[in-house]
Amino acid sequence: AAKAAQQRSVTRTDYEAYIYMMPPGFGSIKRAAVVNDPSSSNRRLSIYVISEDENGYLVSSNSTIKANTKSWLNKNKMLNDNIDIYDAKIVNIGFDYEVIIHPTKDKIEVLNSINQRLLSELSNKMYIGEPFYLTNIYNIINKVDGVVDTTRVTPSLKTGTGYSSAPVTIEEMKSADGTYLKAPRNVIFEIKYFNSDVRGTAI
Repeated sequence: AAKAAQQRSVTRTDYEAYIYMMPPGFGSIKRAAVVNDPSSSNRRLSIYVISEDENGYLVSSNSTIKANTKSWLNKNKMLNDNIDIYDAKIVNIGFDYEVIIHPTKDKIEVLNSINQRLLSELSNKMYIGEPFYLTNIYNIINKVDGVVDTTRVTPSLKTGTGYSSAPVTIEEMKSADGTYLKAPRNVIFEIKYFNSDVRGTAI
């Protein structure tokens, strides 16, 4: 995207690409999202960013990183673009699931296999504004050997010590059909502590 822009940020993708190309000395941005459309008549761009701490958990980018990001983009932006950098809001989520396991299989072993598959599939950080699809969880679990069917996946918000304070409720984020959680454009979902935030039961 950066090459196609001829070293100038023109589209939303261009701006995000340039942020990820920022030299390490400027600081590290894990995820970035341009909210306003750079091609519109309103040339003030709101860019939401988030970083990681030393343990790989999402944290707000500090003021130095945000200032450096703005300076980096100012070198490559279109002349009339005005850039504002904001913190993305972290919403920590988890879920419980319930599965039917084939009677010839050991329930504990199958549950362990499910958790290993989920951990592998969900290890990459989500993007700012990306929905969390419960249907995807059903599909992941149902592919595990020994699982007859997934009967329930129930999402939940995680708050309190060690978690971010959620500005919304789980019901507010659910889609009308209940198949996914909607993320506002400035929100990023995170399953922070997988071993405690994801729990399974077998029937």
